[in-house]
Amino acid sequence: MHAPYQRTGEQAPATAPFPEDPTAATRHLCAAAYLDEDFRAAALREVYLQPHRAIAPSYGFHLVSVLSHCLRARSVAIWRDAAILATFLIMLCAATDAVLTVVFLLTGFHALVATIRLARDLMGGVRAGTSVDLNTLATQSVLLAMLWGAAGTALTLGYAISAYQNLDSINAATASGDLSSLENLDMGPGWFAVLATALLLFGFSIAWGLWVQYELDGLGPGRTPSIPRITARLQEIDGQGRGNTVVYSGFRPYVGAGDLVSTWGFAQRLVRPQPDEMAEALVGSYRAPEELHRRQTEGEREFEHAPFSAAELIAQLRAHLTALTFYGNRNAAGPEDLLATMTVTDQVSLAGTEVARPTSTLPPEVVAGVIRFPTTPARHHLACQVVSWGGELVTTVNVHVAVQGRSLYLEVTTTALWPTADPYRVVSSIDGTGPVAWWRALRSAVANTPATVGRAPGNLFRAAVDAVFGAGRGPLRRGLDYGARVGVRELGTRADGGRNLTQYQDVGKYQRLIERRVLAAVLDFLDSRGVDTTEYSNRVTNLNVGGSVYGGSQNNYHNTVGRDANNRSRS
Repeated sequence: MHAPYQRTGEQAPATAPFPEDPTAATRHLCAAAYLDEDFRAAALREVYLQPHRAIAPSYGFHLVSVLSHCLRARSVAIWRDAAILATFLIMLCAATDAVLTVVFLLTGFHALVATIRLARDLMGGVRAGTSVDLNTLATQSVLLAMLWGAAGTALTLGYAISAYQNLDSINAATASGDLSSLENLDMGPGWFAVLATALLLFGFSIAWGLWVQYELDGLGPGRTPSIPRITARLQEIDGQGRGNTVVYSGFRPYVGAGDLVSTWGFAQRLVRPQPDEMAEALVGSYRAPEELHRRQTEGEREFEHAPFSAAELIAQLRAHLTALTFYGNRNAAGPEDLLATMTVTDQVSLAGTEVARPTSTLPPEVVAGVIRFPTTPARHHLACQVVSWGGELVTTVNVHVAVQGRSLYLEVTTTALWPTADPYRVVSSIDGTGPVAWWRALRSAVANTPATVGRAPGNLFRAAVDAVFGAGRGPLRRGLDYGARVGVRELGTRADGGRNLTQYQDVGKYQRLIERRVLAAVLDFLDSRGVDTTEYSNRVTNLNVGGSVYGGSQNNYHNTVGRDANNRSRS
């Protein structure tokens, strides 16, 4: 084996100079379980509480760890919300006017915090030179006015209730004409009850915020996310996540794989090459002399039977692509010979309405049948996947091959999973732990107390609904959609795509490398089977394979990459 090319005097590094943290995406999504109530609820409702629905593939992260943290966060949040609601109900029965005063204080405090945040954002925009969206500003101003109005209404209602409770004394004093007795009446709320209620509510919120920070400290860089609790359902999910079948719901056969970057395909009739006229003249042609100079038609050159099956071509592609991976070529001379983080697997996509129950693994003989009979609702493809940036960026190139009507159909579809949302990345930031992080957690808990209190009843109601109806119980029968609707990784992905230009370029790089290898391997295979490759070569030349991921014209059905790139160029 030849040694890898190296310039004179150049010292090749033994390992990558900036190694990735393979747990990055998992850590960020585990952090999301504590930081984002909507993400936590959606992850549990779409996956954990759906035993009759298929599980979307988990690319670049460990699904069981994330769901386990979601369960733990939900359990503590339920206790927090139950304590908040119980405090309100007890105090409402004991001192109604005090509770209304607390509502006034919380609403006013929330309005004050929102006003400060709005002013801060406006000042920041002015300093940065960005324009102010007047519609957004008007909407936020109206909401703030409504908050201040609600605070005033709560205070007025509290005093009205206090006056109603002393109505008999007021009537008696008015009737007797001795108004001096009204001086001894307590016309306001019981301030001890107000203080006790407020302290309890703020205490619950602060305790939650500090506990969340304690959990986030365990998700810092270099730490392997734990599995706080394991249940039978989590064990079932773990087993389903290792299958070779994706049962999808609706329009998206590549559920869990992110945004559709591009898709292209073409069909080619399988024919023999034009006869070599000189060779025919030397060996003696069976054709008449006047026919020697006539080119044969495709019909005359077409194979009577297909010269190969789709399974044979797929086996060739699988072997060729696997040789580019670390697991397929451990004897490679260096990283230049490999796409080290790439994996090549057989996957079958199946519509959820076509199964009587969700399945995650099909036996080899069934997969072989799907390849040979591509007219069924199931579709086979080779999934060539590159996980990079610590699992934050996942590029998948899906290769579909079909041989039908003595013709070859080749289709390649590329998808991309973009990084996790920025707020979840706090566990990877320099101030994600330590005194600064704890002070930030305390400050945020105090500022968010009104919102935490206001959401408590709704959170408890939603948890009760999920417990009763969320398990998807009911008879299993064909025709119902048992496919996965969304992947947990997709729920926690940045809405605007990549975090920087390099990530977009990486998706394009892996797409081009894999597509180029696929096309070359198919060409070699066709040559080995005596198929005329003139048309194939022309089609490949005109394909512009691996065109720009920033908004090319390759049938980009859902090209959020291009949308984001255009927005960035305008700004």
